[in-house]
Amino acid sequence: MNLSSKFFFMAEVLTRNAGSRRHAIKVDLTPMVDLGFLLISFFIFTTSLTKPREMRLNLPADGPPLAFAESTTLTVIPTANDVVCYFDGKPEDAIAAGRVQQTGYQLVNGLGDVIRKKQKALDATGEKSKLKVLISPDAGCSYKNIVAVMDEMVINGVKTYTLSEDKSIIELMQRAGFISR
Repeated sequence: MNLSSKFFFMAEVLTRNAGSRRHAIKVDLTPMVDLGFLLISFFIFTTSLTKPREMRLNLPADGPPLAFAESTTLTVIPTANDVVCYFDGKPEDAIAAGRVQQTGYQLVNGLGDVIRKKQKALDATGEKSKLKVLISPDAGCSYKNIVAVMDEMVINGVKTYTLSEDKSIIELMQRAGFISR
């Protein structure tokens, strides 16, 4: 039994006649077709994984505004230049007591840390799930900053947050000098 006749090659040279000088080359394209199908299936799979996600937005019912407990409320004011003002409770009380502070969107000591500290303080009293964040963007705030604030709400698991159009808080902060006009 001749072992050399049992091997198959991906390319082989066929000879017609022993006296002929032309050689026909036969190339096996099966591995190339397999690779093509693998690439097609890979790209179909990866594009199905990268579908855009959207955030569901619940609008409040018509009627009088809802009242929240001051101890569980955090007001966040995104302003121009990637600055965020924040305070607990009513704006008038926060300004009078000097509780209005500023931060940014950085990973350390940013808005995420502020939210986590508030959650930790509320967790000590058993009210962590009652945290409500009032987001009141300034006119100089960019869309990117509003999206960054909304992302922080989702990342930190804040269940109740409101995007407010109430300009009285902004005007009060401008008069107090926390937000530039």
